[in-house]
Amino acid sequence: MSFGIAIASYALVIALNNAPALTKASSLQPTPAQESLPSPPSDRTLIYVADEKGALGPLAFEAGTTPLRVEVVAKGDKRSYVELKGEHAATLITSAQPRFYLFLPDEANAKPPFLVRLIEKRGVRRVDAMAQKGYKGFAIASEDIIKPHYRVIGREGGMQFVEIRPREPLVPGEYAIIGTDLTRIAAFRAALNQ
Repeated sequence: MSFGIAIASYALVIALNNAPALTKASSLQPTPAQESLPSPPSDRTLIYVADEKGALGPLAFEAGTTPLRVEVVAKGDKRSYVELKGEHAATLITSAQPRFYLFLPDEANAKPPFLVRLIEKRGVRRVDAMAQKGYKGFAIASEDIIKPHYRVIGREGGMQFVEIRPREPLVPGEYAIIGTDLTRIAAFRAALNQ
């Protein structure tokens, strides 16, 4: 199993290999006329998902744990995991192509959190992770990261309002949006309508 080297630090996610940067608004492709975009919500600390009518609802945060010592610089490479308690997330999403919205700092190197596939194992949900020598934080295995489309919807007050969509339809299973803060992992279960 190969790991994409995308190191999460406490300040922000550092992309070392193939992690997509956000597209500037001026280079965005035009939005189809029939697509309506949501207005930015007032709470900029949450991650939102759009329902079938386009209304935004917040995703619940769960705390994750890892045996990795993410608060210190790693003295060597170590493979491990990030784990969430329980077999299933409380939030159920029935769309194969959900749209997520969140706020990020309006900075050139701002990196969004990752949308990842979780594996159900003995009453918990896990994703492979590693610590890399010389870095704080953790990396997520590249094969567990869902390739996304990012779109900046708007900018205001030093923040950008961003849409994240999976490039390919999600298959049924457990997923999470993981950034640098293990206490704020937005988890959900995809149980798709046929």
